[in-house]
Amino acid sequence: MAERIRFGKPGQARAVLNPKEPNQLLRFEYDRGSNYEAETRITAAMAALIPESELHNADHRMFQVVHLVSEYMWCAMHYELCRVCVALDEDDFGLASRLLSRTIGLASVPVRCVRLLQDFLPQASFLRIRALLLTNASGLDSPGSRNLRRVCKVLWRSFEAASDRHGITHQDLIEESGREGGQTPGEWLGALATVQDRMHALDCKIMEWNQLHLRLVRSHLGGHPAARATAASECGPEPVSLRGAPVNALERIAEHSLFPRLWQGIDETYERIPRTALGSEA
Repeated sequence: MAERIRFGKPGQARAVLNPKEPNQLLRFEYDRGSNYEAETRITAAMAALIPESELHNADHRMFQVVHLVSEYMWCAMHYELCRVCVALDEDDFGLASRLLSRTIGLASVPVRCVRLLQDFLPQASFLRIRALLLTNASGLDSPGSRNLRRVCKVLWRSFEAASDRHGITHQDLIEESGREGGQTPGEWLGALATVQDRMHALDCKIMEWNQLHLRLVRSHLGGHPAARATAASECGPEPVSLRGAPVNALERIAEHSLFPRLWQGIDETYERIPRTALGSEA
């Protein structure tokens, strides 16, 4: 917990993340009683930060903040996707598409957070931090990502129910997304096709996060197949997660889909449309 130091008027105290800093201008102060802090609840959010005196090393602050920011974004995405479910149930497909676009934008923040760790957290520093983390402090227990998967199950059921209500198949939606003109689509077809496209884009964004995370793990813990293939006789034990599982088990998670049926529809379209119609003689 941050220490509170008195400043200015009698009785006035502010929380300080680094109270041992002798230069007052370099102290990080907050909880000044401002309306901004009250409206944003920033004081409660700042209370989650580890005091500077308890950081494992100089990179620990970035490590924690990146994870906290990601969790806030997962939470915001969950909120928006709950709204998407309601919009689909009410046949408000325009709103559903806009909210899905917003969710995709929010999802770009956790992706950027992984890139920050990839680019600016040295391996040796990460390993020193990791050695002091609580046992089983695994990212697989992230409440944000776990709840995201749960809400997407409901979202898919709402999407399929909406398609069924209007007699629209997945193939109809795929065909509409590639339509180049001609007859105007039915009232619901074009709107639902846009929703499906946005759901596909969201799935791709989450896959991007998973794949970047796998790359980050291999960069900081090891276990890349290339290393083991070229020096199999010299490799030691395979790196393991905080749960004790081989890190390469993340390969399966990296390909995990929120909406598997969407990808099945892509395969079905490939099989149904002749190769020549796709512009290939193969």
